[in-house]
Amino acid sequence: MLLTRRILILLLAVSGSAALYGQRLTKSADDDGTKYTSIGNVGLTITNYGVIGTGFVTWPTQPSFEYPKGSGIEHLGYGGLWIGGRKRSDGNAYVSTAISNENTTSRLSAGFEMTNAEGSLILQRSILGESAFYDNNAVSHQDYVMDFTEKNTRNPSTGDTIQSHTPLGIDVHLETYAWNFPFADFFVILNYTLKNTGTDTIDGLYVGLWGQNAIRNTKLFGRPLSNTASFYGRVGQGFVDSLRMGYAFDFGIGGNDVPANSYAAVKLLGTVPFPLKRDSAGNFGTALIDSLGDLYQNTYYNGWKFRNGVNAYATPEFDDNQSEPFRGKYQRLSTIMPKVNIEALGRATTVKASDNLTDGEAPTSMTNLVSVGPFRTLRPGDSVQVVYALIAGKKVGSGAPSDDYRSPQYRTQLNSNAGWAQQAYNGEDLNGNNRLDAGEDINGNGRLDHFTLPQPPKQPKVFTVVNDQRVTIYWDSIEAEQSFDPISRQFDFEGYRIYRSNPGAEIANPENFLFSMQQIGEFDRTGNTIGYNTGFDAIRLDTPKVFINGTDTVYCRYQFPPKGDNITTLNGWQYLYGVSAFDRGDSANGLPSLESAKVIKRVVPGVPAVSNDDNRDVVVYPNPYYANAAWDGTGERTRKIYFRNLPKRADITIYTISGDVVAELHHDAATYDGSGIKWFDDFKSLGLPATFAGGEHAWDLITKYDQAIATGLYLFTVKNLETNEIKRGKFVIVK
Repeated sequence: MLLTRRILILLLAVSGSAALYGQRLTKSADDDGTKYTSIGNVGLTITNYGVIGTGFVTWPTQPSFEYPKGSGIEHLGYGGLWIGGRKRSDGNAYVSTAISNENTTSRLSAGFEMTNAEGSLILQRSILGESAFYDNNAVSHQDYVMDFTEKNTRNPSTGDTIQSHTPLGIDVHLETYAWNFPFADFFVILNYTLKNTGTDTIDGLYVGLWGQNAIRNTKLFGRPLSNTASFYGRVGQGFVDSLRMGYAFDFGIGGNDVPANSYAAVKLLGTVPFPLKRDSAGNFGTALIDSLGDLYQNTYYNGWKFRNGVNAYATPEFDDNQSEPFRGKYQRLSTIMPKVNIEALGRATTVKASDNLTDGEAPTSMTNLVSVGPFRTLRPGDSVQVVYALIAGKKVGSGAPSDDYRSPQYRTQLNSNAGWAQQAYNGEDLNGNNRLDAGEDINGNGRLDHFTLPQPPKQPKVFTVVNDQRVTIYWDSIEAEQSFDPISRQFDFEGYRIYRSNPGAEIANPENFLFSMQQIGEFDRTGNTIGYNTGFDAIRLDTPKVFINGTDTVYCRYQFPPKGDNITTLNGWQYLYGVSAFDRGDSANGLPSLESAKVIKRVVPGVPAVSNDDNRDVVVYPNPYYANAAWDGTGERTRKIYFRNLPKRADITIYTISGDVVAELHHDAATYDGSGIKWFDDFKSLGLPATFAGGEHAWDLITKYDQAIATGLYLFTVKNLETNEIKRGKFVIVK
């Protein structure tokens, strides 16, 4: 969003297959909607007014809830915090929402009820020592910390009335956590602390996280707001009560509709204190539930059509009544919808007033709410902590997504990812009772620590040298081999793994390019039962290779391929290489061997720049070029040819046989990274610049007039900018 004194946030609203545009909310200049997680593999936008996601108004420059990073697969339009409770002063239930599914379009800003104080912005922290945001108080690799409130009836900066809002008197402190570990890079934790800073006592407190799911591949279907019905209206949903997790997936509708094969989930991780437990009569007493294992009994799930009027699945207990506008929201927070209705959400069915199911109806735009409560009475000054995780995972299996309800194996990866999110929350609380018990104080600081994960070794520092049909990877030994695990309290480094993508992997499945790497090497310590006991002699350099990294001098002691191993690569093809470090695990604490996040490099092999006294001709390959070659994409702008044997700095001019200039390219071996070629630009969002050998330059067959060239014979000149020597050549295009 653009930070101006008054920021207009466009809220997309969808009713059935009809899009309702024009809802806007005036926000002050201190509202920050520009922050999103960039550590790990999830890009989730976080704001300091209780909303998560962007509604895609910033697409494609800022993710809403993207996974994997750079894929263009989005999972959420908007979401946000809901808080409900009964004020002791009048006994009535009120609900405050950061954003909501309103039943009419007449209340222009209804549902946007959380604000922040002027000057209250988002703080970023990190536990990574090399990060510019390093902070000893950080919890994860990327923390966002912010405060907001639902106490205002007017926007503090603009004076705008917040419509239909009766505050409860609660301030909210939110911290979000993200990691780049490969076992923890698929979720973001949202840690909410709610404090009663008002004067009224609140009974029957419930807290929920609401969201409008939208799981689609934007690289296939384009801008979400351009066709809202087909973008939002393909969502299936479900709930796993034992995991306290609501999930959603791209349903697809057959034909040419390609589902994203991805899941998104909202999981309740825990609360402090626990909510109240029910007595034998089913009523809530004064005692708290005993453990995380019982928390599912106080977790509620509701799913309903976005902007479905008062007929949200036509079950009266979930209807909003305009004369009593908070009853519906409070009911949703405090009551789980009937099981038959939940099952219908994942089967492309519609629940009628009689609760009969009509199979085969097309899915539509959906919302869901995962909530927890009631908590014990919240008196002025009291606080409650509620922690959620937003989790992503790929579908496992090849069946139709619509079979999710009878094929739970599709959610195998999602469930595993949810397990890691839960472990991250549990930390030292091994028995899940919210207390520090004997043997749980792993780090010896005398308190119960949540949000702790076992630590794999640190990532090595990695460099690449790209050459003719060869890529050599170099890395240092210090960072990884001197890593200390605070959980096992050991220096437990074991070895290194090397990964590489296959040529053409980004063509076959571009959205999963990062996942396409396969392990091609592993080297580890000898003398134990971990790994292959290969030792490091094959990859250890006799003399360190020195690289300059900014102001640092790095001495690399390892290389891959191993010495004497002539592993070749294909010139002109794009590869990903990755290097990671792994540890030996800790059997005493039940920890498996853990692996660091891969340090990934994107490279394109080819010949290096020729010297000025090298008389080799400049050539084009492939020549002749035939359309739809193996390394091409499917469109006009995903084609390419290469100029080879270029000097370090050169101007390339391409002509028709009649002498008309078709295109002009400037080549600088020191900076060339494929920019301007869609095939390479599409992967810039990965944050991995492409490294070329220096003597080659790609052209996408698009003229300087932005037109695709036709079949024919073309001429070219290459001017060496250091010697002014000009070389000439020709090539043929066949379409």
